[in-house]
Amino acid sequence: MLMTTTGNVLVFFRNTIPDWLSIPVANVLIVASILTLLIGLEHFVKKKGPHIQNYLLIFIFLLVHTYFTYIVPDLKTRHINITIAFMLLSMQIMYLMFIRTPVNMRNITRPMGYVFTIVFITQIIRLIYLIQNPEALTYNHRSESIESLFVLNWELIVIILAYSLSLMYNKRLIVDVNNQEEKFSKAFYAAPFVILLSKFSTGEIFEVNNKIQSICGYAPSELIGYNTIDLKLWAYPKDRLKFITLLKSENKVVEQEYQFRKKSGELFYGLISAKTIKINGEQCIVSIINDITIRKTAELNLKKSEASLRQSNSTKDKFFSIIAHDLKSPFNGILGFSELLSEQVKNNDYESIVEYAEIIHDSSKHAVNLLSNLTEWSMAQTGKMQFHPEYVDMVLMIKSTLDLLKIASDQKEIHTHLNLPSNLILYVDKIMIEVVLRNLISNAIKFTHQRGSISINVQEKEKEFLFSIIDTGIGIQKNNLNQLFRIDSSYSTPGTNNERGTGLGLILCKDFINYHKGKIWVESEFNVGSKFYFSLPKYNC
Repeated sequence: MLMTTTGNVLVFFRNTIPDWLSIPVANVLIVASILTLLIGLEHFVKKKGPHIQNYLLIFIFLLVHTYFTYIVPDLKTRHINITIAFMLLSMQIMYLMFIRTPVNMRNITRPMGYVFTIVFITQIIRLIYLIQNPEALTYNHRSESIESLFVLNWELIVIILAYSLSLMYNKRLIVDVNNQEEKFSKAFYAAPFVILLSKFSTGEIFEVNNKIQSICGYAPSELIGYNTIDLKLWAYPKDRLKFITLLKSENKVVEQEYQFRKKSGELFYGLISAKTIKINGEQCIVSIINDITIRKTAELNLKKSEASLRQSNSTKDKFFSIIAHDLKSPFNGILGFSELLSEQVKNNDYESIVEYAEIIHDSSKHAVNLLSNLTEWSMAQTGKMQFHPEYVDMVLMIKSTLDLLKIASDQKEIHTHLNLPSNLILYVDKIMIEVVLRNLISNAIKFTHQRGSISINVQEKEKEFLFSIIDTGIGIQKNNLNQLFRIDSSYSTPGTNNERGTGLGLILCKDFINYHKGKIWVESEFNVGSKFYFSLPKYNC
């Protein structure tokens, strides 16, 4: 527009300024303005093209115009030169607006294409008129009238052109704004985290995306017009105060962990980031909340597992040191007495052989029992012991265990009372429950005095069967009760006839009952007796 205006002003002052300025230069400016418009429109529709031919066109136009100004002055030829230049450039703009422009933009560029279609047709008509009318531009009345008509037409085209350019640019702005709004809207509402827009002064929420419903249980419409205090979104008011203080001092908050409250009242962990922005001149807050409950729970579980693992490793270290000590004692006894036995045999002293042999036998038996229990426990701990439940007659299993331990109980003349149902079938691992019964009954025998009694009972509960092994033995002191079932204590005391235990029996019982999702515990009174209980679910599959 500036180039066109400058060219027209130079033409207007033709008789005042030099001809080279008012004719060749002025007209080159006018023609070049169309080329400049073409380049601008290419940038507008993002379809750049080569312009070497147009630069050549401007150069040829300048040469022709100069030639017919100074060497062979001819006004009509100069007008034909201008008309042809306008036609060629108009044709390129038409092609750009109708064909080269991307399909989604042709709505916007089509009016500009129509304007240059009019320009092109007008220039064709003018060219035909100039070629077919020798009297054109001779300053007679008819010639002046037609030229005035062309000038008037051109002025109208310039006005329409200015309007079309403005309209095209505004349409493009509207489309761009709508596109940006659509992008923002899609990103805002489809974001996988909560986005809140609120007023800084009052905390009033005026926009929120749909993710709030899946995370907090609120529909977006339930939050509009309220603030987080009214809705009690913050689990702890002190967290909100800390958040606002940080926001005021730094104008932003980056990935801070707080707890928030859902509509149901349930708490969840959220990672919040926020920034103060201005919307329509008012200070506002854009907040982004990401639900990290799963991650936080995993972190807490990992910390618990880590602490549990440390404790487990620590207690196992203590336990193995105890086991190593307990294993050393019987083997030292075996080695010592076997050496004495060997000396007695060499010296033909047979009086102590039976005594030494019994001691070696007892020590060996104790060591074997300890190793057996240790093997079973280590298999259970490492997962190598397979849990194979089957339907088992528990009454028959209890009676067969008593038969197995009959010699030990008969030696002490222990009386056994059974309070069992006639038939009890449970879905259990037979080997594990046999170990539990064997350990608990043998312990009862071991700690019961001569001519004492043992009661074995089964009681049916709503969801489980409760087994109890009750003895009238030496009992356990209260301060020692908490050492039972623990691998870091390996609590063991000699029986009433100095029977030795391994310290592993009750630990195995606890692990095996846990496999069955049951419970095991003890009640005891020193010098009165002990009651060991364990439960097995009715429907343990």
